[in-house]
Amino acid sequence: MTGSLPLAYRGVYLKKGSYAMYDLKTVYGKGSVGTQLLDSIGQSNRILLNITSDYNARLLAADIKTYFEVNRKAIEVLLFKGKKAISVNRYATQSPKFYRQFRKKYEQ
Repeated sequence: MTGSLPLAYRGVYLKKGSYAMYDLKTVYGKGSVGTQLLDSIGQSNRILLNITSDYNARLLAADIKTYFEVNRKAIEVLLFKGKKAISVNRYATQSPKFYRQFRKKYEQ
């Protein structure tokens, strides 16, 4: 994967040779993801979440799914946790296996 977190701090992230504008949110606490996702509606259709705390994978998946249900214009939620990057799009959240697949990626 190309790109780096410092570029994302400026709101632009390089992924697979193309640039995209993201709304950057840093997660410090255990209950802040849902609020931050909903607050970003109307700012950008892509969100980059920089996870700096231990956040429950099931709760995170539920918050992301709710975000896509509420915001019809949303395209992608990109998660950074340490050196790991996880991309979640609307199509993935509609799968009945979404929670299991997300937890597997997040907890590796």
